[in-house]
Amino acid sequence: MDVMETQRRKQHNFTENNMWALLWHGLPVAALLLWGAFCITNSLWYDEAYSASMVSLPWKRLIYITATDDHSPFYYVLLKIFYHLCGGGTHFWALKLMSVLFMLGYMLLGKYYVAKLFDRKISVYFMLFSLLMPIFSVQAGNVRMYAVALFFLTLTGLSAYDIFREPTRKKWIVFCIASIGTVYCHTFALIQTFLFYLLFFAVILICHKKELIKGYFISGFTVALVFSPWLAVTIRQFVLRMRYDDGSTAELATLYSVMDYCKEWFSAVETPIGIVVLLGMALCLVLSYGAVDWVRQNHNIAPAIAFGTFALTGIVGGVISATVNNCFMGRYAFPGMGFVMLWYAVGFAQITENTKGKSRKIWAAGLLGTAGLCFLLQYTSEIRLEYDDGLETYENFVEEYMTENDAIIGPYTHTIFLNVYHPELHYYTIAYKLYSLPFVNTEALSSYSQLDAYDNLWYICFQGGYPNEMEDEYSYEQVLEFHYMYYDFAIFRLEKLEEE
Repeated sequence: MDVMETQRRKQHNFTENNMWALLWHGLPVAALLLWGAFCITNSLWYDEAYSASMVSLPWKRLIYITATDDHSPFYYVLLKIFYHLCGGGTHFWALKLMSVLFMLGYMLLGKYYVAKLFDRKISVYFMLFSLLMPIFSVQAGNVRMYAVALFFLTLTGLSAYDIFREPTRKKWIVFCIASIGTVYCHTFALIQTFLFYLLFFAVILICHKKELIKGYFISGFTVALVFSPWLAVTIRQFVLRMRYDDGSTAELATLYSVMDYCKEWFSAVETPIGIVVLLGMALCLVLSYGAVDWVRQNHNIAPAIAFGTFALTGIVGGVISATVNNCFMGRYAFPGMGFVMLWYAVGFAQITENTKGKSRKIWAAGLLGTAGLCFLLQYTSEIRLEYDDGLETYENFVEEYMTENDAIIGPYTHTIFLNVYHPELHYYTIAYKLYSLPFVNTEALSSYSQLDAYDNLWYICFQGGYPNEMEDEYSYEQVLEFHYMYYDFAIFRLEKLEEE
């Protein structure tokens, strides 16, 4: 009987080890396949089209625009180089692919670096929750700087903990380079890095790690020195926000804004799924309870410092939203999501390892089932959005009815971001911010005489709108309605009124 029991246990351990090995090796591949589905489409929503237009600009113009109404040019520089290496043009798969590759890099940090600093089970949980977290499906193929910032900030945090355990010159260099990459990615990534540095310094002092103080200040001074040319620009951007935005209460955060933040952290602010938001919040509470228990039991505050950085960023963002300008806190705080996933991983490990028998299986199935359901609902929603035929409808209309000697007018830039697909056409905006207008061939409409040279005039706006401001000079007829990404559009054909 003892022999049979021993053989059964060996077989069980062998099967379990094979399962863990399969997950450890397979999760990055699964992430690449699932997130890769976002990078083989040509669909770009407004902010993504903004990025696409930025990389089409000359270097000097790109730097100028980022210096007046945007984040630092670091992401756009990387994107421009990668885009042109992939052939450029109006096929934008390369723009999405770069984000997917940085997301893969993040998963590999989870596979190797988290396994080194903790263990393989924590590494598997880290990758698993990263794959299942709805916001990762939203941002994975997003043509914005969030995936790049996620990679660099996660590397910053993991290398800091590696230094805390056993400092070496090589680790300090990695920590310093990762920090520079992070602060140059995004304004809120800069804020998160600054908060993380403060918490890291506090831990060094509390734990009496005097040998780390020299390296800490050398690294911090280096990062500050390298970022200093852009610090004045960052301050100027905040001043512009305060001075030139209209300051209405609609631009400031309210209690409804807090719900918007939750929608984006756990789902998507433009296309939220209510059950995903609620289940995501519940999952966060349960795993946080387990994570606190893990930190206490293992006497390891690294995950708490990481999660604390993210929480403090949320608080700072809330203050900025309430006093300066309402922020898209879900995506702005996203670079710190690697810290949250570490928090989730240790929480899940604590809950499952401290329960036995059927209870363990029930807890594991309940938590992973909840995360899996949230992922499936959000992922299918994002896939439907990416593969909607709205862009094809618009493209067919342009091909059939528009010529290179036509002009398209819109009331503001959000309605004519589709010009990135047709840079040869002429686009005019009626209302705009001059310093934040990078679109190719997009000009301000200051006089109707500008339009006299064109064969046909078109007006594009959101459904429900009309070219009312032009009715004194032009008659109009609606010729197309279509839905694309988050918006419903209407296109009108304009005809100049005959003079009486």
